[in-house]
Amino acid sequence: MAPRATQGSQARRGGPSQSQRRRAADSEDEEEDFGAMDYDDDDEDGEGNMAGASQARTAAQSQADGARRRAGGTGGLSSEDIKRRANDLVRMALFEEPRRQTIRRADIIKKILPENSRGFNAVFDAAQRTLRHTFGMEMVELMTRSDRDAIGEEKKETGKKKSQASGTFILRSTLNPELIKLANKKNDKLLEEELNSLRALGLIGEEQEDQGYERPNGAILAWKPVEPVALTGILQLVLSLILANGRVLPEPQLKRQLKSFHLYFNTKLPSPAFSSRDEQTLFDHLSDMIKQNYLDRVRVPMPGGAPTGGARRKSRKAADEEEEGLYEWRWGSRAHAEIGEQNVAEFICEFMRRSWLDEQLKLLGEDEEDEERAGSSRRGKNAARNPRRRAEKEAELEDKAEKYGERLLKDVTRVAGSELTRV
Repeated sequence: MAPRATQGSQARRGGPSQSQRRRAADSEDEEEDFGAMDYDDDDEDGEGNMAGASQARTAAQSQADGARRRAGGTGGLSSEDIKRRANDLVRMALFEEPRRQTIRRADIIKKILPENSRGFNAVFDAAQRTLRHTFGMEMVELMTRSDRDAIGEEKKETGKKKSQASGTFILRSTLNPELIKLANKKNDKLLEEELNSLRALGLIGEEQEDQGYERPNGAILAWKPVEPVALTGILQLVLSLILANGRVLPEPQLKRQLKSFHLYFNTKLPSPAFSSRDEQTLFDHLSDMIKQNYLDRVRVPMPGGAPTGGARRKSRKAADEEEEGLYEWRWGSRAHAEIGEQNVAEFICEFMRRSWLDEQLKLLGEDEEDEERAGSSRRGKNAARNPRRRAEKEAELEDKAEKYGERLLKDVTRVAGSELTRV
């Protein structure tokens, strides 16, 4: 061992101190631990087009995870400990997802890392790799309320401090939408193989098939929706109304707009999955969407301060209307992370574009029928030209519908007040 004076002289000459050598050794151990767990991320030839934007998003998220891992270290956990705890976190995340429950950092530490919270980043990043490569999903952190409120607002202050992380996560798919669309298409060969397998196992036969036994659909992704489709459609409708109104929708205005769709807060709806209710109302469903962070119902201050004693003498109807005026509806953090404003805006524009085009094509057919009834002699002379003329008019209407949709998208963005958020 070197004399103590020699160690001090080395430190004064700029040599590595004992703490520096220890940090360097920890860094090397960390690289070895994670080097053994890295996946091969190289893409096969021809897969780049299919991955599209989702691959770029995953790559960016992976870089952020790597930076967080290097900053946080392993917390003294071995590679085996990290792998085991990461698998526990994957199971925890998959268990919470069907119920649309959020995953809180505090719960992860309590259940997965009760004695070593410093290893959170290492375990979290390892779980992320398993989720992406095995399940086509990833955990994303939700916005805080202040971040949501800041969307669309011009930040006048420069050098404003970043808001704190929410510490709340959800699971989100990383699969490319085009890949999902292809995997849901029916394949006759796959359908026949599935039926043959079920027949060989004795699960179905001619009698069961004749009785309407539920058969496979021949698609690679043959999942069934957990929620009734009507509930998903209502959520998309409410999100669309909020976005088209500038990201904030007062409750009386929401009720008026829903009324045009024959929907009221007391309208009966099918019960959702994981619910103890036999039936529910529209307001019950919207309340569930608030709990799941898809929607946010915010109480706004009354103009002029608190109500006076005269408010007690108001009629029940007037009091209810006044109470409704105290609430505004906004997007929740899960809607921003899972759906995105850009996707909802495109849904609005495509729906309106398609509706306009269908109406115009219907009018075009009615005009042609009127022309045919106008006189058989004229119809006989122009009969050969009618198909070509109709094709030209249909192409013209398609072009107009496309421009109509593009104009609508610009209008939605303008009403929102700023660039739309993307997933």
